[in-house]
Amino acid sequence: MESNTYLSYDRYYHLVRKTICRYIAGKVNFEGETIPDDLGPMFILCNHNTDFDFLLLSSVSKTPLDFVATETMLRMGTVSKISAKKFKPILHDKGSSGTGTLKQIVSRIKDGRSVLLFPEGNRSFDGKTGDVSASLGKTAKMIGATLVVYRLNGGYFTTPRWGREIRKGRMSGKVAAIVTPEELSAMSAQDIQSLIKNGLMTDAYEEQKENPVLFKSNVRAEYLESLLFICPKCQKTGTLTSRKDELTCSCGYRLTMDEYGYLCDEYNKKHTITELFDDQKMYLTKIKDNTLDRSIWSDNVQLIKLKRDHSIVSEEAVNLSAFKDHLMINNEKLPIDHIVSIDIVQRNRLIIHVDNSDVRYEFTGENAFNAVKYRIWFQISSS
Repeated sequence: MESNTYLSYDRYYHLVRKTICRYIAGKVNFEGETIPDDLGPMFILCNHNTDFDFLLLSSVSKTPLDFVATETMLRMGTVSKISAKKFKPILHDKGSSGTGTLKQIVSRIKDGRSVLLFPEGNRSFDGKTGDVSASLGKTAKMIGATLVVYRLNGGYFTTPRWGREIRKGRMSGKVAAIVTPEELSAMSAQDIQSLIKNGLMTDAYEEQKENPVLFKSNVRAEYLESLLFICPKCQKTGTLTSRKDELTCSCGYRLTMDEYGYLCDEYNKKHTITELFDDQKMYLTKIKDNTLDRSIWSDNVQLIKLKRDHSIVSEEAVNLSAFKDHLMINNEKLPIDHIVSIDIVQRNRLIIHVDNSDVRYEFTGENAFNAVKYRIWFQISSS
């Protein structure tokens, strides 16, 4: 990228930092530790729980940050398109090897830039920091920039993955580690990996146990069925519906979410989303093994087929169904061993990459469409 482009971006960065970033930080009651501005080019890693995490990081960094984002932001509305144009992010294609993304990161670092990456690649589904690439320690060592590990707390309940609005509670940010290039060169990749993993680790419910925070909302449980798809009582799929602070099943089972994020049943027993999310993985394993040639579930969704250059091949309404060892898109069969990856962007935009194909599949549905179950289905089926 040319230097005059960097100059234009930096001006825009400082303007946004003083206005939009300050506004967002105030709206979510965020207090974050400042990232030092005398560290030279930085490779900043942060955990990920809100769609505006990059703005929160910008609010605590005077040094302009170049961030890595999914290329789907090009199709996610006007605000995202403007952000992509103005911020000039490094666009990563989910499902790709990441080699091209890494080359761009290295190129920016060599230009003296600082790069922000959310290594989970996804906002947390269950309240815990997700997995990060096993090669991240090696990558941080190779890049040659100062490594900064930054941890955000409180984001999971501020903008829950299933929800549609910001809940006013409290968020905080902390510099978990700063490691200079000289220190990185003396460390093993495994030690760097452990430092990164420990620095990024959060657990929303453990945080609530240690320091309870109220997250106020009148629609605490709405669209929770886009995350939880199996009833804990009858263990049927697709029977859960939400309204305001309640999640109910057609069998009569009912959960009420309190302002601390706990789900209380009729006996006032408290459940965590982490617990219920893990339980449905176990239930799905049992259900999947007993379906034979019957579909496990199906959804009416909108399909966009895209080429690697992000151009649209086709758009149509389809029926997407999951079976024990394959998916069906209307009459098109996708065997499990032909699927490379299943990812989710935002709350429920489902992305499927297939091997030996220049085309990928992107599915969207109604607000309550549950895309998570396809991701879990793939994890279980391909393990």
